[in-house]
Amino acid sequence: MEINRPAAKGVVTLLCMFATYSAQDFCHHDKGSHNAGFSGEMEGSQHLHCCGNVSYKISESSCCNGNVTLGLSQLVADCCDSVAYNPLNEICCGGRILTRNSTHAKCCGKVMYLTTTHLCCDDIILELKENHSCCGNKTFDMTTHYCYTDLTLEIKPYNETCCPKVTVGYNVDLILTDSDSEYPQGSCPTCTLPKVSEFMCGSEPYNPQETICCSGKLYKKASTLTKCCGKNFYTLLDDNVLCCNGILHLNVPEQSECVGGVIYAPPNTICQMFARPRLGEHCCGGKTFDPHTHICCNGHSHNKMKGNFCCGSEVYDHHNQLLRCCSGHLYKLTRLSGECCGSHLLEYNNNQTCCSSSTNSIIYDTKPNHHCCGHYYFNTSLWSCCAEHLKPTPKPNSSLAEYRLKPLADLIPDMCNKTVFFGKVESLALENDQRHVVLKVVWQVNVKSERFIKDPWLHVSMDHCSSPDTENGMTYLWEEKHDRKYKLLSHPVDLTSDMHLLYAVCYQKKG
Repeated sequence: MEINRPAAKGVVTLLCMFATYSAQDFCHHDKGSHNAGFSGEMEGSQHLHCCGNVSYKISESSCCNGNVTLGLSQLVADCCDSVAYNPLNEICCGGRILTRNSTHAKCCGKVMYLTTTHLCCDDIILELKENHSCCGNKTFDMTTHYCYTDLTLEIKPYNETCCPKVTVGYNVDLILTDSDSEYPQGSCPTCTLPKVSEFMCGSEPYNPQETICCSGKLYKKASTLTKCCGKNFYTLLDDNVLCCNGILHLNVPEQSECVGGVIYAPPNTICQMFARPRLGEHCCGGKTFDPHTHICCNGHSHNKMKGNFCCGSEVYDHHNQLLRCCSGHLYKLTRLSGECCGSHLLEYNNNQTCCSSSTNSIIYDTKPNHHCCGHYYFNTSLWSCCAEHLKPTPKPNSSLAEYRLKPLADLIPDMCNKTVFFGKVESLALENDQRHVVLKVVWQVNVKSERFIKDPWLHVSMDHCSSPDTENGMTYLWEEKHDRKYKLLSHPVDLTSDMHLLYAVCYQKKG
């Protein structure tokens, strides 16, 4: 089925009329181009990017050839001419977006075919037969015939005189061991078939020693220091270049860091001495502050009377239930509903679904027979999911994950009334459908009873496929349920900061 999804450039242009002049001016004057569409991140605009002369968020929309497609994150989208699509559930054939009917579907010109049942020979779909391959727009049996390449392609039996150049399969040359020798009628020289590359970039084979594949695009490899960043490439020797969350940023200050998808440049993290501090004073951005009365949030100083916790560059009171901090973005709720999906607020009953992994959180429009697998949203008739890993084999009766993991900050203060603990994964084993985990309890406390755990070792069993992925050596937040059952709650945590956050918030609430 073909999908009509017109580009939403006009709509986005209308929306962007409400953006600041500086944001529009940035997009208007930055004429750099990118295969995925955007041309750079806009400063002070909550991580907006340019698509032609308009701005958009890559976590919510996609840019293809200067046109924005709404409702599909660029982090999981590919372009079909000027329209974005989800390659998990759709395929682009000759500029047409089609709904996949199988994970084995590929394009043959402008139509879709199954590689398990057919061959595509010069844009003609032919029935797949054993040991058969393409020779032009026909197929031949590779065990009895070869494809003769001269001015035209011709199928010949092996008992005919060999020609200077023959092919087996499509565009694969046979190399004659002695091409200058004459061979009598009815005999053939020994031919060797060059090894076909096992590495594929999309549908194209490539040599990883010479080229690099970045999200389906091939680039010449300068050295082993060449790396991918989304669909772009760079080398570790490049100056003032930073890859952040799959986006390649140019002309960034030295010593900049990517944290949570946000670029922190030195002026935001280091006091630049714009104001000379007195003895004992502390820096916050380019100014000094008193840590007894103020709190520093990403280079911005705030009075502690407004709150004791940072959310990006803002400060907030975590006791205020109408404030929600989502990965550095502070939201004011109009009612007590909604949850974080990465840096965005997902309101309940709005026909949207949040899919998240430890690396990304993406909001999708809810569709029937679709489900989350990590941060991907897949069609259950095409794919199956096991421990946050997609498999191209649908399993109608398989159990799907009933919940998603969240960053620790998104779980507070709800966890303060439950028995939770930080558990480090020391060992993993798989038995039938069960995953057995040996946990070392780093810290457990029930805020109500202050009951500390005595035995630091726990043996936890969970359904492997329907449970989130766990990694050896990583520490997570767990909840102790009834009958010594345990539930994994969070993405991997940072013991120093996250343990302090949970302890501080919950005990302040208790006090």
